[in-house]
Amino acid sequence: MKSAALSKKNQTLKVGKVLTVKKNKGTVTYTKKSGNKNITIAKNGKVTVKKGLKAGTYSIKVNVKAAGNANYKAATKTVTFKVVVK
Repeated sequence: MKSAALSKKNQTLKVGKVLTVKKNKGTVTYTKKSGNKNITIAKNGKVTVKKGLKAGTYSIKVNVKAAGNANYKAATKTVTFKVVVK
């Protein structure tokens, strides 16, 4: 992600570019647990980096929850990923 683009507007990433969830059962939702306040994650996994964030590497901790279904229990896992602004 280029910092020049962030000086003009927010930038978004699809969750698949940041982390991958495999073999999930039921709907997967995402909740930010910690990290820079200028980086948010929506329930659907859309990561938004707010304009003006300076160049650097930012660690974000996220709870990923698979709702489960009739055969599988719900499960939550906490993962950490990095967003690099150049």
